[in-house]
Amino acid sequence: MRAYKFLDDVGRAPFTGVPWTVGDWVETAGPSPCRHGVHGCRPADLGWWLAASLWEVELDGDVVETRRKVVGSRGRLVRQIDGYAVAVRELAEVGTWRARDLAVTSLREAGDDELAALFAAAFEMPALAALAGRADETVFAGRAAALAADAAHFALSGDAAQSPFVSACAAGHAAAGPAGDQAAYDDGYAAERAFQSSWLASRLGLR
Repeated sequence: MRAYKFLDDVGRAPFTGVPWTVGDWVETAGPSPCRHGVHGCRPADLGWWLAASLWEVELDGDVVETRRKVVGSRGRLVRQIDGYAVAVRELAEVGTWRARDLAVTSLREAGDDELAALFAAAFEMPALAALAGRADETVFAGRAAALAADAAHFALSGDAAQSPFVSACAAGHAAAGPAGDQAAYDDGYAAERAFQSSWLASRLGLR
């Protein structure tokens, strides 16, 4: 079956460090999710596994499908997905503005209209990142603001995975509310990862 696989910037699997070469089969004893086997993902799972480069991979032999991943006993790279590097930077910006909007809402609800106005008026990434020091992270709204500023910082740094991760944390934080409901946090985080997966798959024309 065809799936997608993320590699680091020199073509290694992020978790195992195994180097990959286009067309060469990587053989394993058998598929066991998170333990051994060739791991890939479906378009709906892309947001959970972001890394430096994205590839189409062919899985063969025994193939196991689980939540957010597929695992085969053998696999090989088929092609690198063109445009991913640009698309993931765009995704980082999209997620950052979503986190910014959540922060503005939280600040307004907390009665901090001055800081809310500053965040709402930050229309460029550097301006938003520069607001990091204004957030009081000891309170709920302040943590929401800090997460938005951090997402901007990592979007500017060019890290393919970090900014969308922070944006997902911001969504989880907003969903959890001041009471810190863990189940609600998990749902909010997962919803943002689902959004990221859908956005990226659509942007790259993956199915």
